[in-house]
Amino acid sequence: MIKGNKGEWSEFYTFIKLLAEKQLNGADENLQKIQDIFYPVLKIIREEAAGRMDYEFVEDNKVKIIQAGTEVALVDSSDLKTKVVEVFQAIRDGAESTFSIPVADSLMTRFHATRLNAGNARKEDITLKIHDHVTGTEPEVGFSIKSMLGAASTLLNPSAATNFVYKIEGLSEEQIAKINAIDTRSKVRDRLSAIVAAGGSFSYYGISSDTFTRNLRRVDTVLPEIVAQLLLAFYLGKGSGLPELIANLGNGETNILSFDLDRSDYEFKVKSLLHNVALGMVPDTAWDGLLRAHGGYIIVREDGEMVCYHVYNADAFRAYLFKNTRFDTPSTTRYGFGKVYQENDSLFIKLTLQIRFIK
Repeated sequence: MIKGNKGEWSEFYTFIKLLAEKQLNGADENLQKIQDIFYPVLKIIREEAAGRMDYEFVEDNKVKIIQAGTEVALVDSSDLKTKVVEVFQAIRDGAESTFSIPVADSLMTRFHATRLNAGNARKEDITLKIHDHVTGTEPEVGFSIKSMLGAASTLLNPSAATNFVYKIEGLSEEQIAKINAIDTRSKVRDRLSAIVAAGGSFSYYGISSDTFTRNLRRVDTVLPEIVAQLLLAFYLGKGSGLPELIANLGNGETNILSFDLDRSDYEFKVKSLLHNVALGMVPDTAWDGLLRAHGGYIIVREDGEMVCYHVYNADAFRAYLFKNTRFDTPSTTRYGFGKVYQENDSLFIKLTLQIRFIK
């Protein structure tokens, strides 16, 4: 039997729940259903090991399964709502890091499914043909799936490309050695605090990746500098949630920039970043400005309900992301950050950007 973690099983759960309900409801910024925003689902498209599989809804609770343009099965889905509840309960109660679900295994066989998720290389986890009430069209649109059933997932993965570089002034060699020797549980924060206490100062220097720099500037020309300021504030212990960090902008040692912007400007620009990362942009690949998961986000709530953010409630999606993401600290060893180093007679430190969902 196939094993998966709660996030992976949630993608399969989304698939069978859509097969059962044939509809997606929009949500407000608090993940509550908006009754008058909904999208009838006409077809589900999944990438399987053998290629594209189309699941078309036909009369009498039947699902026509098409592989490479050829119908391979006509499956009865009348019992799916009961099976969906069983799968949800198994995911919710799963105690191991990975586990199997017997009822789901039989459903996979019935619906010719061989995998739980779309793979890490894709922004869209599932593609749906929906009926758009506003335009009267029936587009095929990709959705990314996020589950609240497992551990908090990452919105922006850390890498060498997400290292922000700061120039440091005002430290002696002896002070540098003492600062780099700090090896506490919160060593990056403690090293930065020690730099400030020793009279050192920070100035934003750049991002290790030119590609990520260009991607951020495509969203907003001053976004690299804004993120650099927020990131420094985070590692100095000024907060981790984005609303909290923006509220602290301009306070003391975090004031490394001189933009004539108010907090609503910062909030707008950061929301744009979160929205674009969620739907298309990755740090180390040149971004063309297109949203890959162009349908939006499907979120599996803790109670098993499923809601989505689509183009018509994009503002609610941005507000949701802003309220429900935070900066996090990845491995300093793996990503090579958090120590003062010298280059061309100047001192620098790298800080790695990682953005994670609060839940």
